[in-house]
Amino acid sequence: MGLFNRSAAGQTTPPMSVTLERGAMTFFAETIGETNPIHFDIAAARAAGHPDIMATATYAVVVGTMAGKALLRRGDPDQLALIGADTRYLLHGTESYAYHGAMFAGDTVTVETEVAGFADAKGGKLEIATLIQRITHPDRGLLVEARRDLIHRLDQGAA
Repeated sequence: MGLFNRSAAGQTTPPMSVTLERGAMTFFAETIGETNPIHFDIAAARAAGHPDIMATATYAVVVGTMAGKALLRRGDPDQLALIGADTRYLLHGTESYAYHGAMFAGDTVTVETEVAGFADAKGGKLEIATLIQRITHPDRGLLVEARRDLIHRLDQGAA
């Protein structure tokens, strides 16, 4: 028997709104070594036709994490709580992103994570939870869809 709460299949976290802050986005872009100024210089972003600085592609992870933390502060389950993840045995599996639109500083986006399903692997030594996280904007619609697998290692005695 696995550790994940498999009854969570098909459930979705409550929607959480997150406002993208220019300072945090700039810090992130500079921290990861981004060199394109549209990600940290408002003048360059506006000169390129953007309303404000544009989030880097990897900023979607930060937005998802911010939403999860806000859910917990509000007393709602984040994606890990929803699936009953035990972080002592949790591994990161595959991850993919589909980008449908850009995120800009000042945007307020909504984040929801759907539990797409569960699977077993390696003869029952691993169990996999597949999550689909969607970041949407009220006017521009779906911006980012992230699909990720989280894995519980169930054979704790193995090397």
